[in-house]
Amino acid sequence: MFCENCGNKIQDGYKFCTKCGASAVSGSQKNTTTSQTPEQNEKWWHRLLKVMYILAYIPLPLVLIVVWSASSSSYDYSTSSTTDTSGTAFWYCVLATLIYLVVVRLIKIAVLYIAVGRKPEWKKEFKRLF
Repeated sequence: MFCENCGNKIQDGYKFCTKCGASAVSGSQKNTTTSQTPEQNEKWWHRLLKVMYILAYIPLPLVLIVVWSASSSSYDYSTSSTTDTSGTAFWYCVLATLIYLVVVRLIKIAVLYIAVGRKPEWKKEFKRLF
């Protein structure tokens, strides 16, 4: 087979000309390839994983509401009085948020490693906000 661009002889199995770099696949052979490439399938997976990652943040406000309501006031049974502990509740909510974010990031890293085969990039993942 010869290159259509420069006329150089191309060995069987080569997809590009070694002299000019032109594609060795003729026009009729290009049309017979499948319409979906592996990159398109990979993009589909990445989009699905991004949607799932965003959906993982939906329960966070509910978690914060539960943590706040559970720790914002305490009842002392011996004196039958209620004590306001809003400062403690705030720090519990901050701690719950941090734990939730770390767990979601770790799940994301594990899913990308298992489903896509991407090497874990720990520093890069934890430097980004989302």
